[in-house]
Amino acid sequence: MALKLSLYSLEGRFEREAEVLSRVRHPGVPRLLGRGEWVGGPWRVTYPYLVMDWVEGKSLYGWARERPPNSSQVLCLLGRLCRALQAVHETHCLHRDVKGDNILVGLGGEAFLVDFGCGTYPEASPLTDSPLAPGTLLYRSPQALRHQWMHRRDGEHYKAGPEDDVYALGVAAYRLVTGVYPPPGTDLEARQGMRRGARPMRQPPHVLVHQVSPELSALIERMLADTPAERGSARELADAFEAAVGRRPKRIMRLDSSRARAPIWAALAGAALVGLVIWMATWRSPEGAWRTFPQGGQAEAGTVGVADASMTLEALSAAACHGVDEPRGSLAWEMPKQPLTGQKRPPCNPRRETEIRSGCWALLKAQPPCEDGGYEWDGKCFLPVPARPRPNTSNYP
Repeated sequence: MALKLSLYSLEGRFEREAEVLSRVRHPGVPRLLGRGEWVGGPWRVTYPYLVMDWVEGKSLYGWARERPPNSSQVLCLLGRLCRALQAVHETHCLHRDVKGDNILVGLGGEAFLVDFGCGTYPEASPLTDSPLAPGTLLYRSPQALRHQWMHRRDGEHYKAGPEDDVYALGVAAYRLVTGVYPPPGTDLEARQGMRRGARPMRQPPHVLVHQVSPELSALIERMLADTPAERGSARELADAFEAAVGRRPKRIMRLDSSRARAPIWAALAGAALVGLVIWMATWRSPEGAWRTFPQGGQAEAGTVGVADASMTLEALSAAACHGVDEPRGSLAWEMPKQPLTGQKRPPCNPRRETEIRSGCWALLKAQPPCEDGGYEWDGKCFLPVPARPRPNTSNYP
Protein backbone atom coordinates (compact mmCIF):
# COMPACT_ATOMS: atom_id res chain seq x y z
CA MET A 1 0.00 0.00 0.00
CA ALA A 2 1.24 3.52 -0.81
CA LEU A 3 0.17 6.76 0.88
CA LYS A 4 0.40 10.01 -1.08
CA LEU A 5 -0.04 13.03 1.19
CA SER A 6 -0.21 16.55 -0.21
CA LEU A 7 2.17 19.16 1.16
CA TYR A 8 -0.45 21.84 0.46
CA SER A 9 -4.04 22.26 1.55
CA LEU A 10 -6.86 22.43 -0.99
CA GLU A 11 -4.70 20.80 -3.68
CA GLY A 12 -6.83 20.50 -6.82
CA ARG A 13 -4.48 18.04 -8.47
CA PHE A 14 -5.21 15.46 -5.78
CA GLU A 15 -8.91 15.67 -6.60
CA ARG A 16 -8.09 15.16 -10.28
CA GLU A 17 -5.83 12.19 -9.60
CA ALA A 18 -8.37 10.54 -7.32
CA GLU A 19 -11.14 10.93 -9.88
CA VAL A 20 -9.07 9.56 -12.77
CA LEU A 21 -7.78 6.59 -10.77
CA SER A 22 -11.30 5.78 -9.58
CA ARG A 23 -12.40 5.39 -13.22
CA VAL A 24 -9.54 3.28 -14.58
CA ARG A 25 -9.07 -0.45 -14.03
CA HIS A 26 -5.88 -1.84 -15.51
CA PRO A 27 -2.80 -3.72 -14.21
CA GLY A 28 -0.59 -0.93 -15.56
CA VAL A 29 -2.32 1.79 -13.51
CA PRO A 30 -2.13 1.91 -9.68
CA ARG A 31 -5.44 0.99 -8.05
CA LEU A 32 -6.99 3.65 -5.83
CA LEU A 33 -7.81 2.12 -2.44
CA GLY A 34 -9.03 5.18 -0.60
CA ARG A 35 -8.87 8.93 -0.21
CA GLY A 36 -9.49 11.50 2.48
CA GLU A 37 -8.12 14.45 4.38
CA TRP A 38 -5.73 14.88 7.27
CA VAL A 39 -6.56 17.83 9.49
CA GLY A 40 -3.74 19.03 11.69
CA GLY A 41 -0.83 21.36 12.16
CA PRO A 42 -0.73 24.54 14.26
CA TRP A 43 -3.63 26.06 12.28
CA ARG A 44 -5.65 22.85 11.82
CA VAL A 45 -5.15 22.96 8.06
CA THR A 46 -6.69 20.31 5.79
CA TYR A 47 -4.34 18.21 3.63
CA PRO A 48 -5.73 15.69 1.09
CA TYR A 49 -4.28 12.20 0.80
CA LEU A 50 -4.63 9.17 -1.47
CA VAL A 51 -4.12 5.49 -0.69
CA MET A 52 -3.05 3.34 -3.65
CA ASP A 53 -1.52 0.00 -4.47
CA TRP A 54 2.24 0.00 -3.94
CA VAL A 55 4.07 -0.14 -7.29
CA GLU A 56 7.53 -1.71 -7.14
CA GLY A 57 9.77 -0.53 -9.96
CA LYS A 58 12.40 1.81 -11.33
CA SER A 59 11.82 4.93 -13.38
CA LEU A 60 11.96 4.25 -17.13
CA TYR A 61 15.38 5.76 -17.80
CA GLY A 62 16.85 4.45 -14.54
CA TRP A 63 15.69 0.94 -15.45
CA ALA A 64 17.37 1.20 -18.85
CA ARG A 65 20.59 2.42 -17.24
CA GLU A 66 20.72 -0.47 -14.80
CA ARG A 67 19.92 -3.15 -17.34
CA PRO A 68 20.08 -1.88 -20.93
CA PRO A 69 17.22 -3.47 -22.89
CA ASN A 70 17.23 -4.81 -26.41
CA SER A 71 14.75 -3.88 -29.14
CA SER A 72 12.44 -6.79 -28.33
CA GLN A 73 12.22 -5.77 -24.70
CA VAL A 74 11.49 -2.16 -25.61
CA LEU A 75 8.79 -3.25 -28.08
CA CYS A 76 7.23 -5.37 -25.37
CA LEU A 77 7.42 -2.59 -22.78
CA LEU A 78 5.89 0.00 -25.11
CA GLY A 79 3.10 -2.43 -25.96
CA ARG A 80 2.26 -2.69 -22.28
CA LEU A 81 2.34 1.07 -21.82
CA CYS A 82 0.06 1.57 -24.81
CA ARG A 83 -2.42 -0.89 -23.28
CA ALA A 84 -2.36 1.13 -20.05
CA LEU A 85 -2.95 4.33 -22.03
CA GLN A 86 -5.74 2.59 -23.92
CA ALA A 87 -7.47 1.83 -20.61
CA VAL A 88 -7.15 5.47 -19.56
CA HIS A 89 -8.43 6.82 -22.86
CA GLU A 90 -11.37 4.42 -23.07
CA THR A 91 -12.69 5.88 -19.81
CA HIS A 92 -12.46 9.33 -21.48
CA CYS A 93 -9.60 10.36 -19.21
CA LEU A 94 -6.17 11.76 -20.08
CA HIS A 95 -2.84 11.51 -18.29
CA ARG A 96 -1.34 14.74 -19.74
CA ASP A 97 2.10 14.22 -18.20
CA VAL A 98 3.43 10.99 -19.69
CA LYS A 99 7.23 11.05 -19.29
CA GLY A 100 10.12 8.92 -18.09
CA ASP A 101 9.70 9.86 -14.44
CA ASN A 102 6.01 8.88 -14.53
CA ILE A 103 6.68 5.42 -15.96
CA LEU A 104 7.85 2.65 -13.63
CA VAL A 105 9.26 -0.70 -14.77
CA GLY A 106 9.16 -3.74 -12.49
CA LEU A 107 11.79 -6.45 -12.17
CA GLY A 108 9.77 -8.69 -14.47
CA GLY A 109 9.33 -6.00 -17.10
CA GLU A 110 5.90 -4.88 -15.88
CA ALA A 111 5.10 -1.32 -16.96
CA PHE A 112 3.11 1.19 -14.91
CA LEU A 113 1.79 4.68 -15.59
CA VAL A 114 1.89 6.71 -12.37
CA ASP A 115 1.29 10.25 -11.11
CA PHE A 116 -2.04 11.32 -12.58
CA GLY A 117 -1.91 14.73 -10.89
CA CYS A 118 -2.10 16.46 -14.28
CA GLY A 119 -4.81 14.11 -15.49
CA THR A 120 -8.25 15.22 -16.57
CA TYR A 121 -11.71 13.98 -17.58
CA PRO A 122 -14.61 15.56 -19.50
CA GLU A 123 -16.33 17.23 -16.53
CA ALA A 124 -13.15 18.68 -15.03
CA SER A 125 -12.67 22.44 -15.00
CA PRO A 126 -9.25 24.02 -15.71
CA LEU A 127 -6.95 24.51 -12.72
CA THR A 128 -4.88 27.28 -14.31
CA ASP A 129 -5.45 30.31 -16.53
CA SER A 130 -2.57 29.55 -18.90
CA PRO A 131 -3.23 28.18 -22.43
CA LEU A 132 -1.57 24.84 -21.62
CA ALA A 133 -2.34 22.64 -18.64
CA PRO A 134 0.52 21.76 -16.25
CA GLY A 135 2.96 19.35 -17.87
CA THR A 136 6.55 18.94 -19.07
CA LEU A 137 7.73 21.08 -21.99
CA LEU A 138 9.94 18.47 -23.68
CA TYR A 139 6.94 16.12 -24.01
CA ARG A 140 4.48 18.64 -25.45
CA SER A 141 2.89 17.71 -28.77
CA PRO A 142 3.35 19.86 -31.90
CA GLN A 143 -0.27 20.97 -31.85
CA ALA A 144 -0.01 22.02 -28.18
CA LEU A 145 3.10 24.11 -28.86
CA ARG A 146 1.44 25.60 -31.91
CA HIS A 147 -1.65 26.53 -29.90
CA GLN A 148 0.47 28.09 -27.16
CA TRP A 149 2.20 30.31 -29.71
CA MET A 150 -0.95 31.30 -31.58
CA HIS A 151 -2.83 32.16 -28.37
CA ARG A 152 0.05 33.61 -26.37
CA ARG A 153 -1.83 36.90 -26.05
CA ASP A 154 -5.48 35.91 -25.65
CA GLY A 155 -4.68 32.91 -23.40
CA GLU A 156 -7.26 30.60 -24.99
CA HIS A 157 -7.17 27.24 -23.22
CA TYR A 158 -5.82 24.25 -25.19
CA LYS A 159 -8.03 21.17 -25.17
CA ALA A 160 -5.73 18.17 -24.97
CA GLY A 161 -6.67 14.81 -26.46
CA PRO A 162 -5.48 11.19 -26.46
CA GLU A 163 -3.07 12.06 -29.29
CA ASP A 164 -1.12 14.29 -26.86
CA ASP A 165 -0.53 11.34 -24.53
CA VAL A 166 0.56 9.21 -27.49
CA TYR A 167 3.06 11.85 -28.61
CA ALA A 168 4.46 12.17 -25.07
CA LEU A 169 4.97 8.41 -24.91
CA GLY A 170 6.77 8.66 -28.25
CA VAL A 171 9.14 11.25 -26.75
CA ALA A 172 9.82 8.95 -23.80
CA ALA A 173 10.47 6.04 -26.18
CA TYR A 174 12.82 8.13 -28.33
CA ARG A 175 14.73 9.24 -25.24
CA LEU A 176 14.82 5.66 -23.96
CA VAL A 177 16.52 4.18 -27.03
CA THR A 178 18.71 7.10 -28.12
CA GLY A 179 19.63 8.82 -24.86
CA VAL A 180 18.55 12.24 -26.20
CA TYR A 181 15.25 14.08 -26.52
CA PRO A 182 13.83 14.75 -29.98
CA PRO A 183 13.68 18.44 -30.90
CA PRO A 184 10.26 20.01 -30.27
CA GLY A 185 8.20 19.36 -33.39
CA THR A 186 5.97 21.80 -35.24
CA ASP A 187 4.77 22.15 -38.80
CA LEU A 188 7.10 25.14 -39.10
CA GLU A 189 10.23 23.01 -38.92
CA ALA A 190 10.54 22.58 -42.67
CA ARG A 191 10.56 26.33 -43.23
CA GLN A 192 12.85 26.97 -40.28
CA GLY A 193 15.25 24.34 -41.60
CA MET A 194 16.12 26.74 -44.40
CA ARG A 195 17.15 29.45 -41.98
CA ARG A 196 20.44 29.78 -40.17
CA GLY A 197 20.19 28.81 -36.53
CA ALA A 198 16.96 26.90 -37.01
CA ARG A 199 15.83 24.04 -34.82
CA PRO A 200 17.46 20.75 -35.93
CA MET A 201 15.31 18.15 -37.64
CA ARG A 202 14.63 14.90 -35.82
CA GLN A 203 16.66 11.87 -36.89
CA PRO A 204 15.04 8.40 -36.71
CA PRO A 205 16.19 6.35 -33.69
CA HIS A 206 17.97 3.71 -35.78
CA VAL A 207 20.12 6.43 -37.37
CA LEU A 208 21.43 7.54 -33.97
CA VAL A 209 21.71 4.04 -32.46
CA HIS A 210 22.29 1.23 -34.94
CA GLN A 211 21.10 -1.46 -32.47
CA VAL A 212 17.53 -0.13 -32.68
CA SER A 213 15.50 -2.45 -34.89
CA PRO A 214 13.69 -1.04 -37.97
CA GLU A 215 10.30 -2.04 -36.52
CA LEU A 216 10.94 -0.22 -33.24
CA SER A 217 12.33 2.86 -34.96
CA ALA A 218 9.34 3.08 -37.32
CA LEU A 219 6.80 2.80 -34.49
CA ILE A 220 8.52 5.48 -32.43
CA GLU A 221 8.55 7.75 -35.48
CA ARG A 222 4.85 7.04 -35.93
CA MET A 223 4.09 8.18 -32.37
CA LEU A 224 6.04 11.39 -33.04
CA ALA A 225 4.20 12.22 -36.28
CA ASP A 226 3.26 15.87 -36.64
CA THR A 227 -0.32 15.06 -37.64
CA PRO A 228 -2.31 13.45 -34.77
CA ALA A 229 -4.19 11.10 -37.13
CA GLU A 230 -0.90 9.62 -38.34
CA ARG A 231 0.06 8.57 -34.81
CA GLY A 232 -2.88 6.29 -34.29
CA SER A 233 -4.69 5.52 -31.06
CA ALA A 234 -3.14 3.82 -28.05
CA ARG A 235 -5.06 0.66 -28.96
CA GLU A 236 -3.78 0.65 -32.55
CA LEU A 237 -0.21 1.21 -31.38
CA ALA A 238 -0.49 -1.55 -28.78
CA ASP A 239 -1.59 -3.94 -31.52
CA ALA A 240 1.35 -2.83 -33.67
CA PHE A 241 3.89 -3.26 -30.88
CA GLU A 242 2.57 -6.69 -29.97
CA ALA A 243 2.69 -7.78 -33.62
CA ALA A 244 6.27 -6.54 -33.91
CA VAL A 245 7.28 -8.47 -30.78
CA GLY A 246 5.87 -11.64 -32.32
CA ARG A 247 7.98 -11.12 -35.45
CA ARG A 248 11.25 -10.51 -33.61
CA PRO A 249 13.81 -13.37 -33.46
CA LYS A 250 14.41 -14.72 -29.96
CA ARG A 251 18.19 -15.07 -30.40
CA ILE A 252 20.03 -11.76 -30.79
CA MET A 253 23.78 -11.21 -30.81
CA ARG A 254 25.04 -10.15 -27.40
CA LEU A 255 26.35 -6.59 -27.55
CA ASP A 256 26.45 -5.54 -23.93
CA SER A 257 26.64 -7.22 -20.55
CA SER A 258 23.82 -6.79 -18.07
CA ARG A 259 24.18 -4.58 -15.06
CA ALA A 260 23.27 -5.35 -11.50
CA ARG A 261 19.66 -5.14 -10.48
CA ALA A 262 18.51 -2.64 -7.88
CA PRO A 263 19.43 -3.76 -4.33
CA ILE A 264 16.61 -4.78 -2.03
CA TRP A 265 17.36 -1.91 0.34
CA ALA A 266 16.07 0.50 -2.31
CA ALA A 267 12.55 -0.83 -1.81
CA LEU A 268 12.92 -0.62 1.97
CA ALA A 269 14.10 2.96 1.66
CA GLY A 270 10.97 3.80 -0.32
CA ALA A 271 8.76 2.37 2.42
CA ALA A 272 10.70 4.31 5.03
CA LEU A 273 10.19 7.51 3.02
CA VAL A 274 6.41 7.09 3.17
CA GLY A 275 6.67 6.80 6.94
CA LEU A 276 8.87 9.88 7.08
CA VAL A 277 6.33 11.95 5.12
CA ILE A 278 3.58 10.95 7.55
CA TRP A 279 5.80 11.71 10.54
CA MET A 280 6.77 15.13 9.17
CA ALA A 281 3.13 16.01 8.70
CA THR A 282 2.10 14.94 12.22
CA TRP A 283 5.02 15.71 14.57
CA ARG A 284 3.83 19.27 15.29
CA SER A 285 0.24 18.24 15.92
CA PRO A 286 -0.22 14.83 17.58
CA GLU A 287 -3.97 15.42 17.59
CA GLY A 288 -4.25 15.63 13.79
CA ALA A 289 -7.34 13.92 12.46
CA TRP A 290 -7.66 11.67 9.40
CA ARG A 291 -10.95 11.89 7.47
CA THR A 292 -11.67 9.14 4.97
CA PHE A 293 -13.97 9.76 2.00
CA PRO A 294 -16.32 7.05 0.66
CA GLN A 295 -15.38 5.73 -2.75
CA GLY A 296 -18.84 6.32 -4.18
CA GLY A 297 -19.34 3.50 -6.66
CA GLN A 298 -15.70 3.18 -7.56
CA ALA A 299 -16.04 -0.53 -8.21
CA GLU A 300 -18.38 0.10 -11.14
CA ALA A 301 -16.88 3.29 -12.59
CA GLY A 302 -14.94 3.39 -15.80
CA THR A 303 -14.71 -0.31 -16.63
CA VAL A 304 -16.07 -0.14 -20.18
CA GLY A 305 -13.58 -1.60 -22.62
CA VAL A 306 -10.89 -2.16 -20.01
CA ALA A 307 -11.31 -5.89 -19.52
CA ASP A 308 -10.07 -6.61 -23.03
CA ALA A 309 -7.02 -4.44 -22.43
CA SER A 310 -6.19 -6.28 -19.21
CA MET A 311 -6.54 -9.67 -20.86
CA THR A 312 -4.37 -8.57 -23.77
CA LEU A 313 -1.65 -7.37 -21.41
CA GLU A 314 -1.68 -10.72 -19.62
CA ALA A 315 -1.37 -12.51 -22.95
CA LEU A 316 1.45 -10.20 -23.96
CA SER A 317 3.29 -10.93 -20.73
CA ALA A 318 2.84 -14.67 -20.99
CA ALA A 319 3.41 -15.21 -24.69
CA ALA A 320 4.73 -12.36 -26.79
CA CYS A 321 7.32 -11.28 -24.20
CA HIS A 322 8.41 -14.81 -23.40
CA GLY A 323 12.07 -15.32 -24.14
CA VAL A 324 13.01 -11.67 -24.65
CA ASP A 325 13.99 -10.84 -21.06
CA GLU A 326 17.66 -11.69 -21.52
CA PRO A 327 19.88 -8.59 -21.94
CA ARG A 328 21.04 -9.33 -25.48
CA GLY A 329 21.56 -6.75 -28.17
CA SER A 330 21.06 -4.10 -25.49
CA LEU A 331 20.64 -0.44 -26.30
CA ALA A 332 23.36 0.81 -23.96
CA TRP A 333 24.08 4.51 -24.23
CA GLU A 334 27.77 4.73 -24.96
CA MET A 335 29.67 8.00 -25.10
CA PRO A 336 28.88 9.22 -28.64
CA LYS A 337 31.77 9.42 -31.09
CA GLN A 338 30.78 12.93 -32.10
CA PRO A 339 28.84 15.78 -30.44
CA LEU A 340 25.11 15.30 -30.04
CA THR A 341 22.64 17.48 -31.90
CA GLY A 342 22.45 20.82 -30.09
CA GLN A 343 25.50 20.12 -27.90
CA LYS A 344 28.10 22.79 -27.20
CA ARG A 345 31.43 22.41 -29.00
CA PRO A 346 34.87 23.68 -27.95
CA PRO A 347 36.10 25.95 -26.62
CA CYS A 348 34.68 24.56 -23.37
CA ASN A 349 34.68 26.38 -20.05
CA PRO A 350 37.73 24.90 -18.25
CA ARG A 351 36.25 25.50 -14.80
CA ARG A 352 33.09 23.42 -15.20
CA GLU A 353 33.24 21.65 -18.56
CA THR A 354 35.30 18.81 -20.02
CA GLU A 355 36.08 18.34 -23.69
CA ILE A 356 35.37 14.77 -24.84
CA ARG A 357 35.26 13.73 -28.49
CA SER A 358 34.86 17.29 -29.78
CA GLY A 359 31.98 18.09 -27.41
CA CYS A 360 31.63 19.87 -24.07
CA TRP A 361 30.47 17.77 -21.11
CA ALA A 362 29.60 18.54 -17.48
CA LEU A 363 30.91 16.15 -14.82
CA LEU A 364 28.27 14.66 -12.50
CA LYS A 365 28.85 13.69 -8.88
CA ALA A 366 27.17 10.33 -9.47
CA GLN A 367 29.17 7.17 -10.11
CA PRO A 368 28.44 4.60 -12.85
CA PRO A 369 25.97 3.19 -13.68
CA CYS A 370 24.92 6.72 -14.64
CA GLU A 371 21.27 7.77 -14.34
CA ASP A 372 19.33 10.94 -15.17
CA GLY A 373 20.63 11.04 -18.74
CA GLY A 374 24.32 10.69 -17.84
CA TYR A 375 26.93 9.12 -20.11
CA GLU A 376 29.80 7.05 -18.77
CA TRP A 377 33.37 7.98 -19.69
CA ASP A 378 36.60 6.89 -17.99
CA GLY A 379 34.73 5.63 -14.93
CA LYS A 380 32.79 8.89 -14.47
CA CYS A 381 29.37 10.25 -15.40
CA PHE A 382 28.87 13.25 -17.70
CA LEU A 383 25.98 15.27 -19.09
CA PRO A 384 26.13 17.02 -22.49
CA VAL A 385 26.34 20.81 -22.24
CA PRO A 386 23.69 22.41 -24.50
CA ALA A 387 24.86 24.97 -27.02
CA ARG A 388 23.61 28.51 -26.67
CA PRO A 389 20.89 28.92 -29.33
CA ARG A 390 21.40 31.52 -32.00
CA PRO A 391 18.81 34.29 -32.08
CA ASN A 392 15.98 33.65 -34.52
CA THR A 393 14.87 36.75 -36.40
CA SER A 394 11.53 35.27 -37.47
CA ASN A 395 8.24 35.59 -35.61
CA TYR A 396 7.71 31.83 -35.46
CA PRO A 397 8.20 29.84 -32.24
